[in-house]
Amino acid sequence: MAHRTRTIGMTVLGGLCLVVVAASAGASDQAPADAQAAPVPEEIVVEAPRSVPARIEHSSTTGAPIITTTVRIPVLYNDLDLSKPHDQDRLMTRVRSVARDVCDELDRIYPFNPDQDCMMRALANGTKGAEQAIAEAQTAQ
Repeated sequence: MAHRTRTIGMTVLGGLCLVVVAASAGASDQAPADAQAAPVPEEIVVEAPRSVPARIEHSSTTGAPIITTTVRIPVLYNDLDLSKPHDQDRLMTRVRSVARDVCDELDRIYPFNPDQDCMMRALANGTKGAEQAIAEAQTAQ
């Protein structure tokens, strides 16, 4: 059975992106030769795949190919101190919100193919990344 994969990426707008824009706006056009490279924004990527039958004619013996569309949205957290419980809670709130957003986007793309487990899978994916980031922050103390 043939499988095709399509990925859709989205950027989280609002306050999360302003942090990155504000940080990059303060940088000068020319950096001294001994300056270190700018830090990469800390982020977790929440994703949710959805497989749907393709609307392509095939013979009845080969079956229809399956297309998997994955929506990925980054969750930035470089403005949080993950060694503090309050900021850990804020990160988990962001992950839950973005998990809802990726599933809503898939529902918008495929309104006739609902997935009851989308939120559970997206949240598990995002929570795993958030827990790793929190563990790294706690061991760095």
